[in-house]
Amino acid sequence: MTEEQPTTRQDEGLGAIVVNLLAAFEGLGAEHQALTGEERETTATERRGTVRRMIQSITETSSILVRAVNELAKVYGLREFGIDGQMSKDADGRAYSPLHTAGSPRQVLYEAAMDVEAAAQLLEEAYRPTKKYPGLATARRPREMKAVLSNLRGALGGLGAEFVACGLTEASGEFDPCIASLGELETRTCTVVPAQAPGPTADAVTAAILADPEIARAAAAALQRRTA
Repeated sequence: MTEEQPTTRQDEGLGAIVVNLLAAFEGLGAEHQALTGEERETTATERRGTVRRMIQSITETSSILVRAVNELAKVYGLREFGIDGQMSKDADGRAYSPLHTAGSPRQVLYEAAMDVEAAAQLLEEAYRPTKKYPGLATARRPREMKAVLSNLRGALGGLGAEFVACGLTEASGEFDPCIASLGELETRTCTVVPAQAPGPTADAVTAAILADPEIARAAAAALQRRTA
């Protein structure tokens, strides 16, 4: 048996980014489902068009996230096999440029990051308020979309660290503006209404009426007003 090679820090970083992106991709399903149902029930033409545009943005976002995940898997494979822009050689053993070069993990990483940024921008467009129906610019499934946006921020933070590690940039905050925009989008569109505490049971109400004459009189008066 061969010993397993330890996972490098870069591999761990890529893995965390992929986990974030897959979670974001999966979370879009509930929102897409809710919007699709809303479109079917909407009769106003312009309102329905706005909802349809949101559905299209969610659909395209999911496709882009899948592509980004596949690109990051390619980055991992290129690194694992030591492939990094190798070129053919001429008769003297020098680099021969007329033929294709091997893949570059840095280039594919860059493409994946641009895709994630594009996905974030699509979501911002999906929930941009319109003049006629500004109230539509809110998440139908706020808990799921809150997780989607949080995972996208996590992925972008990880991509920024990867950019620094492989020399694509010297600044650690490469994607900070996009991360901030996603945070603002979450605040604006993902208001989660807390669940209301359940009221007293019928048995509890009956026990209270029997135990306290004042409650009994108040209940009787309320019933009289309701039936009057």
